[in-house]
Amino acid sequence: MACHLTQINLDADIKNASTRRSIHYKTATATRLGLSFDYRWLAFELFTRIPATNTSERGVTQNSGLYLRANRSRYWANLIFQDFSGFYWDNADPLTQLQLNRQFPLREDIRNRLLQANAFYVFSPQKFSNMAAQGENERQMRSGGSFFAGFGFTSNRFDGDSSLIPKSQLAFFPGESNIQEIVNRSFLLYGGYAYSVVLTRRVFFTLYASPGLARFSTINRFEGNDSEKIKGEWAIRFDGRMALGYNTDRYFGGMLFTAFLNNQDLGTGTSFSYGFQTFRIFFGRRFELKHRLGILGL
Repeated sequence: MACHLTQINLDADIKNASTRRSIHYKTATATRLGLSFDYRWLAFELFTRIPATNTSERGVTQNSGLYLRANRSRYWANLIFQDFSGFYWDNADPLTQLQLNRQFPLREDIRNRLLQANAFYVFSPQKFSNMAAQGENERQMRSGGSFFAGFGFTSNRFDGDSSLIPKSQLAFFPGESNIQEIVNRSFLLYGGYAYSVVLTRRVFFTLYASPGLARFSTINRFEGNDSEKIKGEWAIRFDGRMALGYNTDRYFGGMLFTAFLNNQDLGTGTSFSYGFQTFRIFFGRRFELKHRLGILGL
């Protein structure tokens, strides 16, 4: 069992290639306090948002979600759902800033719902312990690494009560000037490498790098209930993970940073990209149970 403090950020960018204009939306940093429970290879997490101080410039972002993980020596899988509401326009033009008398125009109506499901296979578990790096339920005694491969599915919905394109920018997005919702679904293929450096007997550093390809479909919905579909397109995807950990027979803790970036074409020369970053500090203790459940290896 572990307690953790987590900061989460999500960026979304709508960019037109011909006019070279982009609209960059960001969440105000969401801070969460939670508990995670690992029992052998299965884990889940409960958390609540901390009502941290929010500046009037960036507004407030509400965040909720669910995280499940299965972690074995040769494979791991995860399921992550995140719901964000409340964004601010990060690169607003000076005229809009002057009219609103604020540095960052707020879009409290914008909401993003993101679902990810991934599964990975580790090729050399005798050299690299994924269970030590992610679940802290093993200890890696020597530095080592392994290639891994995986596949996944992502569903993302980004929408607002009115057009996602601000009025002052309508002329620079002729094809998507009244777009109100972007829904995309991607099937992902990954290939990557992970390495753990054992700094001392109890301290380690781990790095994961996982580039991949996504084959996606997108539904663009406009004001007035009109819509258009784009199918069978390819996009580049990148996932990364860094961890600095402390691991003994009874206690464990550390810092973790994870991120991914996804970019895809909406048609008419406009692209939509979004990135998700998490920073976490955690500390936990292991407890011995006298009896196992006796099902599915638990």
